[in-house]
Amino acid sequence: DKEKNIILATEHGPIGGDEINLIEVDKIKNNKILNYGWAVASYGEHYCSGKMSKEVKECADIYKKYPLYKSHSEHGFIEPLKSFIPSIAISEITKVNENKYAFGSMGHERKGDKSLYFFELNNKNKIVNMERIKLYERVRDLRVKDNRLYLFLEQPSSIGIINLN
Repeated sequence: DKEKNIILATEHGPIGGDEINLIEVDKIKNNKILNYGWAVASYGEHYCSGKMSKEVKECADIYKKYPLYKSHSEHGFIEPLKSFIPSIAISEITKVNENKYAFGSMGHERKGDKSLYFFELNNKNKIVNMERIKLYERVRDLRVKDNRLYLFLEQPSSIGIINLN
């Protein structure tokens, strides 16, 4: 968002814990290191089932090395603007108008979110008025051009167009 001098970044978390992170461009320009916690802090869980004895040990080793603290800020990291539990398989965020943004979700091939989301940022850069529209299709990417939102859908491969007027 060039006007607000921020970047809204999405992050696929582990099982659960997809995030929307706010990157303040001025802090980058001032050589400040911005750390959002991956792979130490997440509201999700590691991909290990722990059903067999070998997997139980592997899970314990993974959590020992990468503990996935549930609070980012308590461990010196920047908290996400939003964390999705369960995971929605978030796609890219695109700016729709002055304060409104959109992103899609891919969900899982057999289940999952498969929706389009709209939200606004208030004057403190906090997410407000989040709205979910269930599409039943995996939204891979989004683009805005000439006041239209183009949805790039994965299955079936197609493009959806929403007039933003």
